[in-house]
Amino acid sequence: MTSKPIVLWTPKPTLASDDACTTILQYKLPPAPSTIRPPYQSLHDADVKLRYVPPLTYFCLKALAEYPDEVHALGAARLRYQAPRSRSQFDILSALIPTYRPFDRDSDAFDLSFVDPRLWAVLIQVYEDLPPVFHEYTLPLSDAHMPLLQSIPNTSHFSLVTILILSRCRVLTDDTVLELRHLHTLAALDVSVTALGTWGVQRLAKSLAWSEADPDRPAERRGPWGLRILDLRNCINVNDKVFYWLARFPLLSVVGEQHDASSRTNVCPLDLHIDIWHQRWQTSGVPYAHPGDTAAYPSNRARTRTSTTRTP
Repeated sequence: MTSKPIVLWTPKPTLASDDACTTILQYKLPPAPSTIRPPYQSLHDADVKLRYVPPLTYFCLKALAEYPDEVHALGAARLRYQAPRSRSQFDILSALIPTYRPFDRDSDAFDLSFVDPRLWAVLIQVYEDLPPVFHEYTLPLSDAHMPLLQSIPNTSHFSLVTILILSRCRVLTDDTVLELRHLHTLAALDVSVTALGTWGVQRLAKSLAWSEADPDRPAERRGPWGLRILDLRNCINVNDKVFYWLARFPLLSVVGEQHDASSRTNVCPLDLHIDIWHQRWQTSGVPYAHPGDTAAYPSNRARTRTSTTRTP
């Protein structure tokens, strides 16, 4: 499956003139995809050679890594991960991910960003009882594989949850917010202190739709139907009319509104709401995303983490 990356971009018009002195309004197109390789495409890990013959499971998982959105077709059966008891014992995670060394002193500081997100998505769908470090994944919003992860369907034993924080993001507007319609597993969204207004919330609410059914696959919901938490604090372009459109999100239960600093009523931070929601729904991790350096990724260097939930 190939989809274009999710890029937040606001075209800036500039005035120019041609040889006939005709005034022309020019718009700058989004910059080309960054040439900076993401951490999981590091060259030094591209050709790692094992000193032993791995089991068939190793090769199956390597092959499945190209198709994380098709793993559900294998059925509800899952494998139980068994951590190795010694360094000499085979570990499927260490074989697939050479940088993962469970017996090192700093194993808790393992950086999951060096793991291909497609491989991670396969592992969390196939295995149960993975180490806690695999429960969450941080990924830039504009990463090439983000649309692919968002297309992974929910099953009776697995679901993907996405939480995105775009607080103070300067490129998030009523126009660019429509790009978030591609986040089909979006559960919590922080757009506080941005230019987003009631019109933008209306556009996002109208993006909730159904895909066309075909003989092989029934119609599916498209858009952020699962949005439960929305932080609109200090969005000066939001007015009371927003409540009409917020009602369009069927699962929305927590909304952070603009508030007066002198008010005695303290708005609960989004992080706390996420923790409460995380415990209630028995998710295995709480994802976050923060805007960062725009030089690395054209959109806003926002990062999202996705985590799994399991039905008891």
